[in-house]
Amino acid sequence: GAPPNRTNLPSKGVMAIIRAAESPATSAAFWKIYASSKDKNAEMMKFEHLASESTRRVITNARKQASPFVYPQDFPTISDFEFLLHKQVSPFRPPSTMLEENGISPDDFGALPGLCCKHCARAHTGQDQHTGMWFPTNFQSLCDTSLSQSILAHIMACPNVSRDLKDAFDELRRLASEHSVTAKRGSKRKFLEKIWGRMDNYYG
Repeated sequence: GAPPNRTNLPSKGVMAIIRAAESPATSAAFWKIYASSKDKNAEMMKFEHLASESTRRVITNARKQASPFVYPQDFPTISDFEFLLHKQVSPFRPPSTMLEENGISPDDFGALPGLCCKHCARAHTGQDQHTGMWFPTNFQSLCDTSLSQSILAHIMACPNVSRDLKDAFDELRRLASEHSVTAKRGSKRKFLEKIWGRMDNYYG
């Protein structure tokens, strides 16, 4: 964000709004346009301009971190929340026994990667199994709301996840609620289509 204003004077942007408010010539159309532009990011569930410094830092760091399934160019197309959530998983190749234990036929799963909590994977290096693992077998199962809810529930309870990250998820949900906004219709599905294509080609 911009450097802090240490002059104790209003910024140029604030001064422009003050002058507009003081001028009787300022039309209602001006305020309509101003309100529309001010809320545009929030309507897209992009909250960096409203979030705390800690949450902005979490989002900035996530954008810098490499991910096999979520790319930097995805960021403008999806809500901050969904971008951040899907940045928390990494691929792994589940053994047949693990799939069978979860009621999944290895033949049906094929060469797809499983998804795992990247924080647990880091904390349990060399171990085959931990709690944060998911096995979407097709695109529809990736889109199933229960999968993203399960990932979020794990992240919020995971002892390997930082407090700052958990607080960022809480704040982004609160901001969405305060502004009464939901994801644009179809935007999440398009985002998940990209992720599914990358998953499908990961071990290919």
